[in-house]
Amino acid sequence: MKKTPFTFALIFSILYMAYPGWAYEEIEVANGGTIQGKAVLTGKMPYPRIYHLILFPNIDMCAEVDTDDEMNRVLDDFKISPDGGLKDVVVTIEHVDAGKPFNKEPINILSENCKFFPDVNVIRQGETFKVDNVDAVMHNSQVYQKERGKILLNIPIPAEEVSEGKITFKKNFKIMQMICGMHEFMQTWGYRVQNPYYFQTEIDGNYKIDNIPPGEYKVTAWHYLMKRHSRKIKIAAGQTINIDFEFNANKVVRPFYETIKSGRIKKDAVYPGTAKGRELGR
Repeated sequence: MKKTPFTFALIFSILYMAYPGWAYEEIEVANGGTIQGKAVLTGKMPYPRIYHLILFPNIDMCAEVDTDDEMNRVLDDFKISPDGGLKDVVVTIEHVDAGKPFNKEPINILSENCKFFPDVNVIRQGETFKVDNVDAVMHNSQVYQKERGKILLNIPIPAEEVSEGKITFKKNFKIMQMICGMHEFMQTWGYRVQNPYYFQTEIDGNYKIDNIPPGEYKVTAWHYLMKRHSRKIKIAAGQTINIDFEFNANKVVRPFYETIKSGRIKKDAVYPGTAKGRELGR
């Protein structure tokens, strides 16, 4: 596939370059500690977001995935296991200045059938990522700084080409969201990590972070439609600490333009995948 370099940056402050506390040092960790646990969703399953495909271009292509019988694109934001385990929760340990090697997998976002894959990405400060658009149409996407809600960049993603980008966050900002301007339901999220002590949950909701240097830290769990949960811990050499994070389904944080009043949430919506879908609820 043809590769077109397209370098862009989320530059929130040039002060970042002069801030010394961001440097992470790789050292040998002897008899490190471990934190483990589970992220769960409690309460009734939140309603999915829907987008009426008739209002957007390329309806035939976009209807190939995650579409119900009424030609609505359905966004299943909360993927859970039978026992409530929650997928795509990013658990991080903050304020670890030195520790195990920071060997992070590169970010590769796939754009196919008017959908970005994956839903959530873990991002390192200053990291370059790729967007591989296999669709036969161009997607003109915007990058938002989620904490402020403002558009930072317009990003053209040419048809059947690969684009590249680089992300640089301001000191205390961690969340980004990329949305296609032509297809509003095309969304992917990113959460910044400062060190290798993080874990992104699978469908079972379980996480485990090991080889932690002894010390006092803050552990944070984040889901893109929930408020962050944080705990302070003090971990000793060889110690294992169990911490579970419960996300209340009644406290979903949605942008105003995606509320029930605006038609973005459909109370009787069904999940895509079968002729009738399946009813919501647990």
